[in-house]
Amino acid sequence: MNPTAAEKRVWSLIAAEGCLVCSGEATLHHPTGYADKMGRFTRSHQLVTPLCPTHHMIQHGPRESVEALGHRGFYEAYGIDLLAEAKRLWVKHGA
Repeated sequence: MNPTAAEKRVWSLIAAEGCLVCSGEATLHHPTGYADKMGRFTRSHQLVTPLCPTHHMIQHGPRESVEALGHRGFYEAYGIDLLAEAKRLWVKHGA
């Protein structure tokens, strides 16, 4: 399903906050895993977090990104629960 206009508006506000790790220019990551347990959940347009390309997508080289570390590994490395942050940001920006 495609995102709604309201979801896209909130995405813009979330991305504008900058990367959760380094405050750099952010792209949006849709969390699909948990920080504190095994398992995955279905991707949602209402659960997004801002991450720069280094902390979002780079899979080769240093293991810095959520794609390289996985959600639990990302939490262990940075202390950021991406699911909790996505929920917080969605509420903050009024959707």
